[in-house]
Amino acid sequence: MAENDRITLIIEGLPEDGGQVRLGAFMSQLQHLSATITKLDREANEGKQATFYRIAELSYKSPVRVVLEPQALAKYSYAGHAVIESLGRVAAALENSGDLTGLDSDLLQDIRGLANPVGKSVASVTLLFNDHRFDLTQKVATKVDEALAVDEECEGTIEGMLEQINLHQGANVFYVYPETGPRKVSCHFPAKLYDDAVAAVGRRVEIFGKLHYRSGATFPHQVAVNAIEALPPDAELPDWDDLRGRAPGATGELSSEAFVRELRDGWR
Repeated sequence: MAENDRITLIIEGLPEDGGQVRLGAFMSQLQHLSATITKLDREANEGKQATFYRIAELSYKSPVRVVLEPQALAKYSYAGHAVIESLGRVAAALENSGDLTGLDSDLLQDIRGLANPVGKSVASVTLLFNDHRFDLTQKVATKVDEALAVDEECEGTIEGMLEQINLHQGANVFYVYPETGPRKVSCHFPAKLYDDAVAAVGRRVEIFGKLHYRSGATFPHQVAVNAIEALPPDAELPDWDDLRGRAPGATGELSSEAFVRELRDGWR
């Protein structure tokens, strides 16, 4: 572990609460921070979580202060520094009006979850990591809202691997990882597709529904799902030997060679 690789969360409670932080607000901040750094960890490790975080310091006095130290999970190299560097790039983009179109939508939603409560259920929220200070303000929340605004919607399909699903408290969302295009797409599905979604985990799928595009984005980031089709594994697909003899007489009285020759002449 790099000596200075720490993430500190500082939360100031509302004046009417004497600066003390309410339990619900505290839990919400921890959950959104955990989700944020877990996503950055997965991005740094080809979709796999390689890091856990140890609580190095905890102060409940106003303001609440939680210090986290990244640790490598067994069988993984230390990635804590890469996570903190990524967090710094995200913070810089939000502070300096940088381009946010390349940032993961789910990551931005978690950052919005850190900033939105400011002035409502907490007075202030600050992240310290290495030498950087990132104040989560309503201005940050507004920038995230603008970056997540849906610019276009259309009916369409997405094909890829369904590798993650969240059913907790009716979230009903899974993630599809296409072979080309966006790195991943979040797919929200109705309760009637619950069984289809669960059965398709770990399989290649084709998703039908309304595609949502962020402003300026080439690829969709989200789908409101209408149907899920689980595709057969490559090993179960027919090869040329399987197709041999399936359509006897398809060439009529012509030999296969003559039939193909006529087709080629037709293309000229």
